[in-house]
This record gives sequence, C-alpha cells and structure tokens, in this order.
Amino acid sequence: MLTLLSVAALAVCTYETDVIIGTGFIKLLNSTSSGDCCNKCAADISCVAFTFDTTNGNCFLKDNMGAKTNATDRVSGLSGNKGLWNACMQANSTAYPFCDTKLSLDARLNDLVSRVQLSESGFQLTARESPAIDRLGLPSYYWGTNAIHGVQDVTCVGNLCPTAFPSPVSMASAFNTSIVKDMGQVIGTELRAYFNSQNHNSLNTWSPTININRDPRWGRNVESPGEDPLVCGSFGSAYLEGLQYGEDDTIMKATVTIKHWVAYSVENFNGVTRHNFDANVSAYDFTNTYLPAFSQVIGNGAKGVMCSYNMVNGRPTCGNPALTDILKGWGFDGYITSDTDSCADIWQTHHYAPDQAHATAVCLKSGTDIDSGNTYNEGIPKAMSQGLITQEDVNKALYDSYRSRFQMGMFDANVTSPYKQIPLEKIGCAEHQALSLETSRQSQVLLKNNGLLPLAKGKTVAVIGTSSNTAEDILGNYNGPLCPSGGFGCIPTIYDMVKKVGGGATTVLDQKSWSSSLINQAVEAAKAADYVVLVASNALDGGGEGHDRYTIALEATQKSMCDAVLQVAADKTVLLLINGGIIAIDDLKNTSKAILESFMPGATGAQAVAETIFGDNVPGGKMPVTMYHSSYINEVNFLNMSMEAGPGRSYRYYKGTPLYPFGYGLSYTTFDLQWVAQPTPAVLTSKDAVSMMTCKVMNTGSVAGAEVVFLYTSAPGENRRLVAWEKVHLAPGQSSEITFKVPATALYTVTSQGVQNLETTSRTLTLSRGHGTEITASLAVQVPFPQVLFAFEPWW
Repeated sequence: MLTLLSVAALAVCTYETDVIIGTGFIKLLNSTSSGDCCNKCAADISCVAFTFDTTNGNCFLKDNMGAKTNATDRVSGLSGNKGLWNACMQANSTAYPFCDTKLSLDARLNDLVSRVQLSESGFQLTARESPAIDRLGLPSYYWGTNAIHGVQDVTCVGNLCPTAFPSPVSMASAFNTSIVKDMGQVIGTELRAYFNSQNHNSLNTWSPTININRDPRWGRNVESPGEDPLVCGSFGSAYLEGLQYGEDDTIMKATVTIKHWVAYSVENFNGVTRHNFDANVSAYDFTNTYLPAFSQVIGNGAKGVMCSYNMVNGRPTCGNPALTDILKGWGFDGYITSDTDSCADIWQTHHYAPDQAHATAVCLKSGTDIDSGNTYNEGIPKAMSQGLITQEDVNKALYDSYRSRFQMGMFDANVTSPYKQIPLEKIGCAEHQALSLETSRQSQVLLKNNGLLPLAKGKTVAVIGTSSNTAEDILGNYNGPLCPSGGFGCIPTIYDMVKKVGGGATTVLDQKSWSSSLINQAVEAAKAADYVVLVASNALDGGGEGHDRYTIALEATQKSMCDAVLQVAADKTVLLLINGGIIAIDDLKNTSKAILESFMPGATGAQAVAETIFGDNVPGGKMPVTMYHSSYINEVNFLNMSMEAGPGRSYRYYKGTPLYPFGYGLSYTTFDLQWVAQPTPAVLTSKDAVSMMTCKVMNTGSVAGAEVVFLYTSAPGENRRLVAWEKVHLAPGQSSEITFKVPATALYTVTSQGVQNLETTSRTLTLSRGHGTEITASLAVQVPFPQVLFAFEPWW
C-alpha cells in the first residue's frame, strides 16, 4: 500500500515498505534514513526512484520506476518534487513567445532555445530525465520510456498495470502488421493516461528495436522482429503508425525512437562487448541488410533514433556524422539520442577520443542530440571552454530535442486534444488485454503435427519441462509492472492454462535443471497421463541484454529429459518451445509427433498456448527466423558481420538445409494456392512502373484458419528476397483472391560499393505459403541505363 509518510527537508516523499522499485541503480550512496535517501534522489537529475536498505543504510538511486519486487528491510519510493508538470501553464511563462501557439513551430523553438543558459544546456540534453527550469515554466521530462511490447519504467497505479503484449519475435510470427499497429495504439494511449494523471512525465518511447536477427546467438533476438529487413521495417512502421499518430492529426500522440542505429547485434561474446566492438560491415551489407529497416520506418515518419554502443568501421555510431547524413538524406527531422551513455564509450572503452570533453564534442557535433548519461551535463561546459564546440552546436541539439515535445502538444497549454483527455482507467483495460490475447493467439507457430493436435479435452495431462509453471519465463524482456502487488503472481503459467482449458486432471513438473531422479519422475508422470505437454525452454540460457549465447542447442539436462519422455510417450506428447532466440531442437524434430513454437508469448500467452493445444485457437503463425541445426554456430564466426560469412546468414544467404525455414508454419486446416491466371511475363521500363499479379487461396480443410502468402523475388547473390506478404482468414471451403503490386524498384540490385540500382534484369517471382507447392512467374526490367536508387558513401 502506497502511503504518504513524511515531508522531508528537501522533498515531499511517498514510500512503500518491503518493496524494491526499479531495476539496477545509477548510484549507491549511504543515507541515515529513507527520507535522507529520498532527498538524495530529488537532488540527482537522473534519479526517478530510490530504494533504502534499512539494515545497512545503503541508498540506491534508480533511473527507472519499473519492476516492482517484494523485499524485506527495504523502503522504496518516488520523489514528489520533480518540479512542474505541464509547460506554459504558470504565470511566469505564459507570456513567453514559445508558449504562443499562433507562432510557427520554428519561431517557438528558437525562442525557447535562446532562453536556455549554457549551464542548463547539458542537463536539458541528458536522459533519462532532464530537469525542470522553473524560471521558464519548463517541466522536467523523462526521455526514455522503454515500450518494446508494453509500457515499462512506470509503476502500477493502484490496481491498474500497463498492458503487456507478446515479445516482438513472437508478434512478428503472426505476419499481421495490423496487430502491431494495435499494440502501438495501446502503448500510446496508456502513455498518455500515465502522463495525464501525472504518474509518468514522458511521452517518448525508446522503442521499437528494428535490428535484424543476424545470428541466433545474439542475446537480444527476443526483441527483434526477425531476420528479414522488410519484416523488421514493416513491424517498426506499424508500431510507429499506431503509437505516434491517431485521431488528432494536429499533434502526435507519442514519439517513437527506433533503435539501435546501426549494425548492432553483439552484447558480450568471448570478452568482446557492445562497448568495445568495432563492427566491420561492407558497403554491400549496409545497403542490402542493415539500413533498409531504418530507411523504411524513417520514411514513414519516425521522430526519434537511438544510436548504439558499438563502433562501425572505425567510428562510433553516436559520433559519426556520415551516419547522421544518411538519416537526413532520408528526410529524418527528429532527434537522436545515445543508448545509455554511449557518448562515454567514445573515450572510455572505444578510446576514440582522449577524454570526456573531446567525446562530448565528437558526439554532439556528429548529431547526437541527447546523451543518456552524464557525459553532456559534465562535458558540455568543458568542451565549450576548450573551444571544441560552439553555442550553435548546443542550440541545434536543444532545438532537435525540444521539437518532439512541441509536436506532441506539450507546450500548447490552452489547446484541447482528445489525447489530453485519455483517462487513467485506460491503463490495462479489458479492451487492451483482449488485444494482447488475440495477438498471442495469432503468433502460435505449428511446426509439426502427425495427427496428435488438437488434444481432446477432459483427459489427464502431464505438463512437464522447464518454464512449464514459471510465468516470468514466457514474458520476454523489457517488461513493465504486471501485477499490482509486484512480481508475476497474477500471470497464469502454461500449467495453469492447460489445466483450465483442458478441463481434465493435470499434473506439473517444472525444474531448472534435470537430475536422473527428476528425469525418472518426468518419465513416470508421462506414462501415467493421457497426454503430455513437454516444454523445452531457453528462458534461463537464451541470452539477454548484455550477454550473448555460446550455444543454440537445448540445455543438456533438458535434452536428456525430453529424450527420456519421448522414448516412452512420443505418440501422446506435444513438444512446446518457449524461447527468445531459436532453440536448435535437432533430433527432437524427428522423435516428436507434434511441435508448437510459441517463442515468448507474453502475459496472455499461456492462455493462447492452451487454446491452441486443445483446438480453441487454430495456429496460423509463421517462422520469422530460420531454425538452424545446433552445429551452425561452429560454421560461422559470431563477430563476423557479413551476411555471406560461412554457410550464410538468414534465408537470403544460408546455403544449408535448416531444421525449419523462415516462413514455415502449419495449420489445423489445409490450403491451396494457385494463380487466378498465370501472369504473362511483363517488362517494366521505369522505376515508377508496377506489375500486378493475382493469386487465389482456398481453405480446403474442415476448420476456419488463417494463411500467409509470401512473395519473393530472385536476386543476384541471394537465395531469394522477400517483397511482400498478405494474410487471409478463411472459413472451410472459402477462397480469397490476393493481388500483389510489384514495383520495379523491388527488383533492385546492390553493387559491392553499396550502390542500389535499378537496371535491366529478368527475375523469377515466387509465391509461397512457407511449405508445400510454390507457384512462380517471370518479371523483367528494361531501362536504358542503371538508375541509382541509393548510393552508400563509405567513410573508411
């Protein structure tokens, strides 16, 4: 229970006893009391929450308010004196021109920037939170709300907790961008509800992640939409459309910050970390793989970009004007923030600059407007005094940073907007929870079914395996608060929902590691049951932010347990996969009669899994990544960024035969795919030309279901390249025609110098359901000379 206990000397403090608010800490200090700890939080511009250890006086200052957990001998809370909440509402500020909505945005921004003093500038350009400037009526602002699949960095308000969706890799499996847009709308709405109720002073998200799943060992594959640039770009664009825009077209609902710019997919591998890694990327791979998703989302209006920790080809991503020029060339007019003090990495770990002042200059002059750390607030005065930066450099960063806040109407005190009326009750409301559940349902991927699924209800079921009764394991990373009392007790587990949906007697055996004795218990439980739901999980060893994987195989004791259970009960066992990055199931593919891939299906995921297993939900998801054999990691160097390295990366370059390919996914019904009329070979003669081709999809089975049709083109140097996809839902016997528009530009080529051209060529187009018969057509481009669509300019 949250109670107001005291008024401290410097801050009005609210406290919660026996609880920890926030994750990690930015400073560890010694305090005499919880009130003293709160005062220290209030005095630190980066602190938004604190935890006081009553046993030893430790005071932990936090830069986030997420992940409330129970803990004895702890007092946590928030400082209540973080200054003003809304700009342009105080008597001392309303007369300023930057508050005058009749003026142009440019004039208002220039006026505000001119009033910020140099001593204040570094703090204003600091995330996570920049402080208030009371004399201007400028409130403090929290820049970096993580919202990968739900609002993070907040606390529940009473019994209201933000809606949590499946992990991005799971959502991508649905191949339905409309549900990603729905998620964006929910996150934007709930952010506004938090802001309007003065429970969270932020409308900027540091989301989504649109880096490709380059290698299955990357620790953050759970938050990537997949291995294809178009999939990642389409995911990011749908998220953007839902979150940033809505019913009020005069202001933005919230602000998207896409990440991580650029060529980022190393955490910590054999001593090489994201803080010291210099990614060696060819011009070809830049243009054909690492840039397209960012280009797509920026083209659709993204107003924020987060540069990454790593260097690329000798320069830090946050300190490279050539990379900023690429963004500007695409029409980007938003702000750039560093990842958590990436600007400090420029001198501390990359050793690209000799000290903080020079690192500040490199970061600022290269276009990084905000530093998420202490580099700018400490380094800007130093860099200015040494002549390394100018006032113009600082003013530009202030201008870029404040702009999104103006564009969200945060300086329009007397202008009404439906966004400003969104009530607190929208947080975690029933409508939003229903959208989360529907997303989880659409994300289930059926990999194998030898007639076992769906299971009959009312039978005895043994739910066996790691993560089978552990709610946290199915959520993914970057979770906001889920339960009002903290922890995960309100989230149903796989076992809970199998028992509820199946309706029969249900037993469970969930262990983190499997001894011989536990394996014997699993075998006996399997023998005694009518059915077995066998869970294989990498929740404990599947990597994470800050650490990569050294194997993609199933953990050894889990593998032994699965083998033992399948040996005695294969005919009645469904193998359920819970994972962020893929699990190479190897021979379990052959010994299992049914396999359901759920990735990390989220807070409502257990229900979606159980409904799928028992037939209330018909699976229609597809693999957004390739499932390689476990030996794959021995064939390619993880730190090699080339897409063609070793046997190749992703379906576009991989030369081997995977366990399951990109796009694969079965259903409880069957479908047929054919041309409405075989397309006549066409020739496109300009970059604006478009070819139309129409196919028909028919549900030939006995139950309603959804199917995805992928359109690929052949491409020089690639196996094939995704051009588009469509998803249809069909009743038994129903058919639907899908017309694909293929622009000439989809048939581009990329040179080794990174130049994307439209040139005379002949291609094979393929329509595929991810398995079964594919249908093809021919399409050609004929132009008098190559037309440059994009020319990458190397800086090395």
